[in-house]
Amino acid sequence: MNKQHTPLEVLRNGFRVYNQTTGKSAATVRWYDDRLTLFERFVGVGATLADVNVATVREYVADLQARTVLNPNNKLGARREGGLSSSYIQGFVRTLRAFSSWLFNEGYTDDNVLKAIKPPKIQQKVKDVLSDNELGRLLKVFDQDDPFGARNFAMVMTFLDCGLRAAELCNLKTDEAHLAQGYLKVLGKGNKERLVPIGQRCQEALVLWRDRFRSQFEVAESPYLFLNANGTHLTPDALNEVVKRAGRQAGVPRVHCHLLRHTFATQYLCREVGDPLRLQQILGHTSLEMVRRYVAVADVQQSLLERRSSPMDLVLAQDGPRRQARQVQPRRRRGLHVVK
Repeated sequence: MNKQHTPLEVLRNGFRVYNQTTGKSAATVRWYDDRLTLFERFVGVGATLADVNVATVREYVADLQARTVLNPNNKLGARREGGLSSSYIQGFVRTLRAFSSWLFNEGYTDDNVLKAIKPPKIQQKVKDVLSDNELGRLLKVFDQDDPFGARNFAMVMTFLDCGLRAAELCNLKTDEAHLAQGYLKVLGKGNKERLVPIGQRCQEALVLWRDRFRSQFEVAESPYLFLNANGTHLTPDALNEVVKRAGRQAGVPRVHCHLLRHTFATQYLCREVGDPLRLQQILGHTSLEMVRRYVAVADVQQSLLERRSSPMDLVLAQDGPRRQARQVQPRRRRGLHVVK
């Protein structure tokens, strides 16, 4: 049998099993499979191994760059309106390159056919963060005497004080929240565990939720610290909706879970709580590249607060007192006053 005629669906399923059996997290396995599924749909009915080639992949990337929504008929793209970001499109290229490497290692292809494909350059944007005023307004939204208010306040405080990802917060278990000792044991990307310190205010919010209100939500015994209204596992989508709703109530509609993570990282550096290397460990990044972006944002914010970065202010300060503006008399022209 010519391997080039092997259905793409069969190969995608084989790649999914490979990822599952090599220790990748369930989220990573799903991430790869979702993107390969969308590529398979782009190729069309009867897609085979022969369609995994440089020309087709480049056509797919160009198609993604031209889209204003990933897939209007599928939940995978329902939240991507307004054009796909370069980093999001790069994820598809990374998936297809990993798939191509697997095909080569498994003997389906004679060489790594997509090795020459270069991911599109990511547009480097300044990280958006919340101002102190916006933070204050957001935190005032929650009524800590109400079960939902106490839960939501504790979750937002954990984002802002620990910089967790949405999935990490949802998957945080009660016995992993060592509140008396002041730290959380977090399971991050790649099934890597890390210890994250918590401050006193966050600790108080978590204790209030856990000891006073959590039992009101729990229907069956659940290991997770945060529960939904039905007493079951809170999902990242539901968590993000809680955060967005709070943002709208506070008059800060751009709030979302990852924005709170960005805000934590910038505040951590601006307030001189710790160094970039420690921040990398807390955030769970494998390299310092992302942390460098936070350092850049923190430096700019600090200079704005201190107002020491204006070169013309320094130059004119050396020139003595500012000259008084010369009074200009209105001119007369053909009997008319020129009014400035």
